[in-house]
Amino acid sequence: MMEAVISLREPENWISDVSAKYPAEIRVIDRMPYAEEGVKDLVEISAPSDLMDEVLGAIAKNPLVARMDTTVTEKGKVISAVTTTRCQICRILTDADVFLISAQSKTEGKVEWTLIMSEKQVLKDIFDHLKSKSVDAELIKLTKIDDKESLTERQDKITQVAFERGYFDYPKRISLRELARMFDVSPSTLSEVLRKGQRKIVLDYFKKQRRNV
Repeated sequence: MMEAVISLREPENWISDVSAKYPAEIRVIDRMPYAEEGVKDLVEISAPSDLMDEVLGAIAKNPLVARMDTTVTEKGKVISAVTTTRCQICRILTDADVFLISAQSKTEGKVEWTLIMSEKQVLKDIFDHLKSKSVDAELIKLTKIDDKESLTERQDKITQVAFERGYFDYPKRISLRELARMFDVSPSTLSEVLRKGQRKIVLDYFKKQRRNV
């Protein structure tokens, strides 16, 4: 198993557009396909409080955004579900044999994908697909993942409760904010714990797949 970090600028994508114009940080927590060419993203948006309304307005007005549902989690941070009608680059990931651990906005409108995959050929296919779409992408990091990585007891408990309460369902049966209140942590802290939990779940999945081959 491998973890890859890829840096790229996604054309016709609201995340690249907004992060290029505003001092906002956008992190994709979950992504799933929508219709033939679009995606539904659950994102965490961080921005200066005096600019947050302007940032959210810019996202809502983006011609590719069909729907946006937002919840304020703490000062300067919101969780939002954003439905995009067209994002061919995003669909590369939903259609590939990879798991998207995170997609994080960077400076100059760039985005970093963190992916987990079982074979190097999958990574090559992704780069070939990006090249066919005239997208410049850079491999920032590629590391092998060993079987020693594990969750702490608390992380494991939080991830288990999130699963049982329907956080990973679609639509979600419990919100990030509600879960955070249950464990007396900030939504951003809980989001990071769940990201690590998802990563561990993916690793366990790949290990089982290897044993079954």
